[in-house]
Amino acid sequence: APVFAATGAVAGVMVQGGDGMRREHRARLVIAADGRESRLARVAGLSRHPRRQRRWAIGGYFEGAERTATSGEMHVRHGHYIGVAPVPGELTNACLVVPHQAGDGGWRDAAARLTGAIEGDPSLAPRFARARLVEPVHVLGPMAVDASAPGVPGMLLAGDAAGFIDPMTGDGLRFAVLGAVLAAAAALDVLAGRLDQTAALAQLSKERQRTFAAKWRFNRAVRALVASPRAVGAAAMAARVFPSAFAAVVRYAGDCGVEVLPEARPVMLHT
Repeated sequence: APVFAATGAVAGVMVQGGDGMRREHRARLVIAADGRESRLARVAGLSRHPRRQRRWAIGGYFEGAERTATSGEMHVRHGHYIGVAPVPGELTNACLVVPHQAGDGGWRDAAARLTGAIEGDPSLAPRFARARLVEPVHVLGPMAVDASAPGVPGMLLAGDAAGFIDPMTGDGLRFAVLGAVLAAAAALDVLAGRLDQTAALAQLSKERQRTFAAKWRFNRAVRALVASPRAVGAAAMAARVFPSAFAAVVRYAGDCGVEVLPEARPVMLHT
């Protein structure tokens, strides 16, 4: 958990070791890179699950599935979507993403829900006819995590701790990695004495908005589209009528042709 100074700024972290003892570690700056369920972000009051479009994922590894592609696929259906991707070891990763309502009995057997969705899909059922799960399925949800700010004075969020998106658009890895690069740049400015903690936080917030704002809006629009059966049908028709335009949307969603990492700048630290 973060350790707060009298000013309200983060001054370090409190950790518990394997021996059960709690130890305090003071630091000039803390980087919270502890994932989508970041305890540091939660304790600082920065992260929460969005109220709307909460989705859960059920994923598993199959052997014996027909591998027809070398890249990942996203099969969008009414009320859910299924991601399929080949992985090493002649396995196929399949993930069902669905909204989860209270009292939904289908969650009592998550594996049956995943395999049932695949068996009921005309495109995937033939490819998985001889497939079987090689290990228990994994359930994750609610998936999306929103962060109200990329940190507080004395602590910067990096990676999925700064926000985790629904994987529909497939660009979560870029958000996490590039967000970590932006946080590292702000941290280096603090350590080199160019910025104080408050200014570094303001810089990181500005850079994240400049870098991600347009894509955040796009992703929200895609999530809303997937939640509407009528919109999904309209998108399918548009893909058939205007395939080149639809392909351009897919390229944008996957950040194809986009510079992933900014050009590095030299930094000299004096210790």
